[in-house]
Formats: sequence, structure tokens, C-alpha cells
Amino acid sequence: MHRSYLIFLFVLLFSCYDANAQDLVLKEVSVDTISSNFPQQIKLTWLFDSQIDTVVVCRCTTNCYDENNYINDIAKLEMNKDTLSWIDREVSPISQNYYSIHRGKGKSAPQNNMVLKAQISGKCNNAVSLSWNSWVKYNNNKEFDWSNPHNNERDTLDYNVFFRVKDSGDFILKDAIKGVYVTNIDPADEMSHNIEHLANNQIYEFVIQAISKSDTVHVFSNIVVCKTGFVNDDRVNITITCVDVVEEQEMKIDVIKVNIETANFPEPFQKLYLYRAKSIPETPLSLVVIDSAAYNPDNIYSFTDTNAKPHTGTYYYMAVAHNNCKLNDTSNVVTNIYLYGWRENKYEDGIIFFRIASGIYESYELFRIVYEKEYSLGAIPAYTNYYINFLTFMEDGVAITYKIRSETGCASNSVTIPHEPIIRFPNAFNPRDVKAANKTFYPILQFPSEDNYLFVIYNRWGQELYRSTLPPVYREYDNIQGRWDGTFKGSECPPGIYTYKITYSLDGTRKYSDSGSFLLVR
Repeated sequence: MHRSYLIFLFVLLFSCYDANAQDLVLKEVSVDTISSNFPQQIKLTWLFDSQIDTVVVCRCTTNCYDENNYINDIAKLEMNKDTLSWIDREVSPISQNYYSIHRGKGKSAPQNNMVLKAQISGKCNNAVSLSWNSWVKYNNNKEFDWSNPHNNERDTLDYNVFFRVKDSGDFILKDAIKGVYVTNIDPADEMSHNIEHLANNQIYEFVIQAISKSDTVHVFSNIVVCKTGFVNDDRVNITITCVDVVEEQEMKIDVIKVNIETANFPEPFQKLYLYRAKSIPETPLSLVVIDSAAYNPDNIYSFTDTNAKPHTGTYYYMAVAHNNCKLNDTSNVVTNIYLYGWRENKYEDGIIFFRIASGIYESYELFRIVYEKEYSLGAIPAYTNYYINFLTFMEDGVAITYKIRSETGCASNSVTIPHEPIIRFPNAFNPRDVKAANKTFYPILQFPSEDNYLFVIYNRWGQELYRSTLPPVYREYDNIQGRWDGTFKGSECPPGIYTYKITYSLDGTRKYSDSGSFLLVR
């Protein structure tokens, strides 16, 4: 009987010991970030248990969900309520290690330290890419199942990203990442987060804090240091100065950038895009990219739009500099100068032109082109979009082409208005008149061609008195070319009625003729 009691007591004690084999709870595996002195060190903390005398620390580096792969007894410490931590001075905080504790057998749930890495990301050099392994923490610390780690429920975690300018004081919370794990799944190999728009040429320190949602335990990663580069903060000023119609077939758009700071940064932007819309762009979506150009040090760019039809109306253009380092910079909106003309009546032409050029204030000049020779018809103020060119009958009988040019030399499309030939003769002239314009007889016809030109004067009996194969010079009344002075073979012809015949061409191909009579007065 006595022997049976001892056996029962022994079994009971052994069962109690085995049941409590995992009573030790590893609370935190964290990098000590309180001190700014390097090197940083991995610090373990655990919960106090008055029934336990000794705490044994184990460490693992590979296949750490098998308790047999732990290096046992790397540290043995007395359970002391005033000393519930231990620092591992044998490993670096930038290498990942798993830890477990026990009191002789039956290891606690494993935990690992977080290893944070950081590197400058992007071409701008003011963004930092952070990456770290997740912190592993389980809800069932006392009953961890080493035989099948998947049976253990992982804690839900939050991560806080802290940063500061090196040696500037306390860390500042930059971003918070909500909980990732809610079920018993394997931990992620790596977590990542990007921090953008940091200051230029600055040394930053970063650290990650993991927070347990079940018991608010929090641990820190190691601290990493990154130095940002230089980013040009000046905006890229873009101005479309000219939309020029070239050879009536295409529009040439000159885009000039000014005030671009290139010191210490060789490429203020990556690419310049040209946008176009056929109607007023109410939203950016109504503009489409039609061309692009890479950055060049001259900051002068030229695009040619061969698909535009400048005779049909206005096209809206805008340039955008794409910059990975900051917001894209947008130019002003400029249209081509769209010119429209028509024959108003026998003696005048109607002209309308349209142009939008935000940020540009300039005047315009109207030109008339006849036989490839330009004649300025005067300046038109920038706010004018309707112009009537009054023509005298002397300007009839020829196809006249009109074109507008802006103050900066941007040309519109050209408009050609055909005129039916109208020739005028005076009904009388007096060689002794005081006005030079009345002293000779000649046809009033502007811009005649010298090809196929013939002007003949006859008396009342049909005798030829005068012949000219050259047209009169317009408004040069003292120039006798093409003008009859009322003489025949050096003698004055008597007053009376005379007749004329004329054959002429305005473009060298089409022939016209006319005849009539007039009075010579003395």
C-alpha cells in the first residue's frame, strides 16, 4: 500500500512537471534602439514566473520550426523579477535569428528578430525602399505545438515605420501598415514599403516597429541609415511660343523651355510629350499624345504635326514634361492661326482669323500675296479676329492670297480668293491737265502679266496711232510705259473720239480682251 502511494505521487509529480514544461513565455525579441551607440544588439525579454528558477536561451538560424535545430544553452540565467532580459552579444542584428527559452525541456514558442534593409530607389534619389522580414509571434506561447507548426495560431500584427534625420532627436512616425496575419499561415519572407519625397542631400535613419494586437507587445528592427541624393525642385517652365503652318501641309510647333536649373542634375525631366486636341480641351482626357522628345541640354524642341489639316480649323497643343521625381510640368495651350476668307462683293474681301495663345500677348499682320510677291496690309491687334480688306476696282482681276503672321513670326494657313478680271479705262483725258494721272490714256489694271499683253490706240478712220506690249507701271504716272500721251509721230493729235483695243493675261495663261472709245480733250 505504501509503495503504491509513492508510485502514484511520482507519476503525479512527473505529469505536473511535463505539463508545465512550456510555462516560460518569450515576450519580445527586439533590437535595442534606446541607445544611439552602435553596434546595436538583439535583446530578449520574458515573463516572470516565481515557480521557475532558471531560464535557458536557445538560438536557431535555419529550419527553426524543428526544435532539434536550436543551439541549446547559449545562456542560462536565474529567474529574477528584476532581470527579465538578456542581450545576445554574439550575433549581429543585421542577421536573422530565431530564439526560444525553456527551463530544462519543452521550448517556448519561437520568435525572431526583424532585419531591416534600405536602399535609395528611383532615378530621383529622394525615395527610400525599405524591406524587412516579418516578426513571428504566436498566440499560444504556453502550448506551442512543435510537432506541427501549422497548428499554431499566429498573432495579428501592425507595423509602424519611423524615421528621423540622423542625430536630430526622437524618431518620428512616418507610416503605419495595418495587420497582415490573422490565421495560422506561414510568415511572409519579406515585407516592403517605399518612402518618397524626402529632402535632398540628407542622412536619414529608419526603424520598423512591430506591434502585437493580442497583448500590445512591440519589438523593433535594427536601425538603418540612408543618404538621399539631389533632386531639382525647380519647376520646368515650358512655353509653346509658336505653332507655324509650313508649306500649307503641316504645322510646325516650336516648344522652348526656359529657366531650367541643370546644376548637379543632368536631366531635369525624362521626356517631353506633345498633346493635341481638335476642339477646346475641357479635360486632360480630351488631349492625346502625338509626339515626344527626350531631354536635351539646349532646352529647345521642335515638333512637326503632319496629320493636322490647318485649312479646317484650329488645333490645340500643350506640352508636358514627364518627371519621375515630381509632378509633371504643363505648358500653356496654343493653337495654330486659322485663317478663313471669302469674296464679299466685287470690291472687297472678307477675312476672319482665330487663334488662342495663353500666356502670349502679341499683334498680328495681314499680308497679301500676288504673283509670289508679298504686300503688307498692316498690323492687326491681338484682340482682333475679324478683318475686312477693302479693295478698289484696280485690284480686281487677279487671284489674291492672304496670310497672317504673328509678332513672333508664326504663320497661318493661306487663303486664296480668285477675282474675275475687271479692267477700267477713263472716258476722257487731257494732255495739258495739271494732274499727272490725267495727262495720259492707259488701262487701269493692277498686277497684269507681261505675257500676251497688247494695247493699241486707233483714230476714227481705224489708223493705228499707238501700240504697247508692256503694261503701265502702277501709280508711276510720269513713267510713259504703256501710256498714250495723245501724239502721233511727234505731233499732237486733234481733240476728238478715239478707240482702243487691249489683250492681256493676269497669270500668263488665261487671255482676256476688251475694246472701247474715249475722248481726247485739249
